[in-house]
Amino acid sequence: MAAALAGSTVAAPDEENVPTASTTTESTFDDVLAYLPASVVEDSMIVSVTDYERMRQADQPYGPSPPINTSEIDASNVSKSALVTSYTDEYSQPVTVLAGDIELPESTDSSETDAGVEYEYYEPESDGVIGSDGDVIVASADRETIEAAFDANADEGDRLLDAESTIETGLSTFEESDARYVQISDEQPTSGRLEDVDIEYSVTAQTVLDADTLEMSIGIELEDESDATDELIETLESEFAYAATTDEPSVDVDGSFVSATVERDLAAERAVREHDSPGFLQVERDFDLDDDVLEIEIGRGDPTPIEDLTLEVGGEPYDRDIWADGHGKLEEGDTIVIDMDDVEPNLSVSLSHDHELGSSSSGTTILSHFRFDSSFDIDSGELTVEYAEEFPLDGDQVFLAAFEERQEYRMNEEGPEPRVSTQPWDGKTLSKGDTATLEDVDAGDEIVIGWEGTDYDDSIWRHRANPPGRARFEYEYDSETLEATLEFDPLGDDPESESADDVERSAAEYELLIDGEPADTQWTDEFDTVSSGATIEVDEVAVGSDVEAVWADTGTRIGGTRTQPSIEFEYDDGTVEHVGGDALPAADLEAEIWAENGRYTLALEDEVDGDFEDGESFTIDAESVTDRNDDDVEEIGTVNHVSVRYNGQYQVGYAFPDR
Repeated sequence: MAAALAGSTVAAPDEENVPTASTTTESTFDDVLAYLPASVVEDSMIVSVTDYERMRQADQPYGPSPPINTSEIDASNVSKSALVTSYTDEYSQPVTVLAGDIELPESTDSSETDAGVEYEYYEPESDGVIGSDGDVIVASADRETIEAAFDANADEGDRLLDAESTIETGLSTFEESDARYVQISDEQPTSGRLEDVDIEYSVTAQTVLDADTLEMSIGIELEDESDATDELIETLESEFAYAATTDEPSVDVDGSFVSATVERDLAAERAVREHDSPGFLQVERDFDLDDDVLEIEIGRGDPTPIEDLTLEVGGEPYDRDIWADGHGKLEEGDTIVIDMDDVEPNLSVSLSHDHELGSSSSGTTILSHFRFDSSFDIDSGELTVEYAEEFPLDGDQVFLAAFEERQEYRMNEEGPEPRVSTQPWDGKTLSKGDTATLEDVDAGDEIVIGWEGTDYDDSIWRHRANPPGRARFEYEYDSETLEATLEFDPLGDDPESESADDVERSAAEYELLIDGEPADTQWTDEFDTVSSGATIEVDEVAVGSDVEAVWADTGTRIGGTRTQPSIEFEYDDGTVEHVGGDALPAADLEAEIWAENGRYTLALEDEVDGDFEDGESFTIDAESVTDRNDDDVEEIGTVNHVSVRYNGQYQVGYAFPDR
């Protein structure tokens, strides 16, 4: 409901058109509501109406913008709108009605409904259809809904408000408001905090009082008036928490209908929007542990009273007498402090600014990453780590673990449990050069060293236990032939172990996959053992195939590619020349020019006959390129680079001007 009050679609107001004070007058929406057809009624739906001429008279930090998804309609000419949103099965907007001085593009088609209502329509680049009867614009995903809208207005079809009286009742609740939003649902139409209350409908409204004041109202119609409790009223009032208000909300209980109204102070909100709260906390990496305090620099922010700021360290409020360090106000360039005794790895620090719209917060994590060296013996399953920092760590708090898969960060959810874990330095102070070994590690395991645990947020070092070897690929477009070659680093990623040339593994340990399936040719078909340079060739590999080489036992990826042609280019004073690579039909190629004044396209079939091959070139001319709206371009400015796309899907090469 709070989102409805603020407006789900917003845009910055025109700074040259400063709103002036006005008196409250009733906004009527009969002219747009008459077009809403009964065919769009759903069990769970929202109907919203807005008088933009009235709403633009309020000097909001961000003003409401009409629900338009095409650039061919000028939003500033829209005076009113009615919008239906459905979420019975999935979110959709089945019909939108716009009134005002709006014109359709010249290239439209004429038609009429079965009831004989004439209208003009066109299909924009975005999905859907837009039509007009000369009075309003109607947008929908299909022609049937547009025709039903025109018939409804002409009294030749059923209207939404007649078919769903609850919506009509909700829209008439705050009948002098300038924007209204009514929601019904077969489940729960309001916030989760009211989930135990049965509600027929909820309504929000805004009314312009003057340039600096909006009246905001929220109402709910209860199925049982006994649910109109003090707790429910407090919940309604809390919906205004993130708006600057001039006074406490006024509450009205009329049987089963409960409402709350408050005045929104737009001047105060503009002041908050224009104020840059202190933030962007910065801590020097190489601070001295022998210092008494740790200094934290404020990287941005306007002067803000200290009493409006809260510092949290490790999730708990920190003593302002300590961290403020004598400041009365805080701004960019100032320094705050925390006691060095309170500093530990993975320490979260956040600074919050409480203001009329709620709060703004900025944070950082101190000592979130430490260096460890590692080596992995694939045959024994042993992974050895060595601490490489000077910072002493309490070994009781350090964990070493292996996960079968990469941990994904899940807010408020538990991550996977480690397959193996240990606390190898328990009872010790971890110092530079200390080592530990983790056994039963598999290729592809994610290794985590954590502080006080092994969850995502506990990590102070992460590494993958890589199997030996990596794969590189070469693809021949004309013959559709793929070459896959294995290369080896020193065994176990340890530079002091075997040299790369001495590494030799069983060919059965490696597998080549194409689009997820084993390729027709494998390394085992050519070799018993493999070493650096072991190459296999696979025929009939189509363009666009996804190729992976994996460690067969665990499926761990050691290399991959997507098969596609490639071209080498040279750029010289606006001319792009093919200087090597595949010959491709010019009709299948398009150049994207990334330039000073935008991004533009050039169809190579207009520049080159037949195949685009070695020695052929094209010239970038401002008169021959088009912008993203297919308009001719007069001046593209300095070219940054050119990329060439094949068949609308594959980037086959780049050309860069000399700098």
